[in-house]
Amino acid sequence: MKKLRIAAVIILIIAGLSSFGFFSVYNKFVKLDEGIKSSWTQIENYLYRISTIVPRYTGIIHTYSDVEEMQILKAAGDARVKLTWAKTQEEKIAAANDLLNALASLQGVIELYPSIREEQSFIKVSDELAIIENSLINEKRDYNEMVKKYNQKKRQVPYNIVAFIAKFKDFPYFSSLDTGKQDPKIGMEEKLTK
Repeated sequence: MKKLRIAAVIILIIAGLSSFGFFSVYNKFVKLDEGIKSSWTQIENYLYRISTIVPRYTGIIHTYSDVEEMQILKAAGDARVKLTWAKTQEEKIAAANDLLNALASLQGVIELYPSIREEQSFIKVSDELAIIENSLINEKRDYNEMVKKYNQKKRQVPYNIVAFIAKFKDFPYFSSLDTGKQDPKIGMEEKLTK
């Protein structure tokens, strides 16, 4: 009987330590999960601010450009709409990359019309956009670093067991891969030489 009590106490101690370990690991995941969600909210705020600036930015460029550049301006507008209607994180990341690539393509148009860069309204909008884009780059880096830590924990033992039991979801990286858009200078060079 005494051995049975000792065995029961040992089992209770092991169970208590195991549950304490489970809760400790679970709390680490909660902290990482909340950090990622907070960082993602900041990214969404920057993306929203960029999407509100795009019409002013493209509008100024539109007044200087001709029919050949309208496709680039339309791509920026379409990417903005796509970002507005994106629902999932993956859709928002893809739409944001499309929008940022479209804005980069507009640099070729700006190079064709140097007088755009002298216009005060363009300078103001361009500076505002540059500040937001730089803040977005920093936030994307922080977000991706948190996702990396989270993913590493999810793959380690015993964290992977807790993640599976608690059903912690995966988070996508915000990679800024070029989506195969044409270099803004290609095609514009012909115009510059004419």
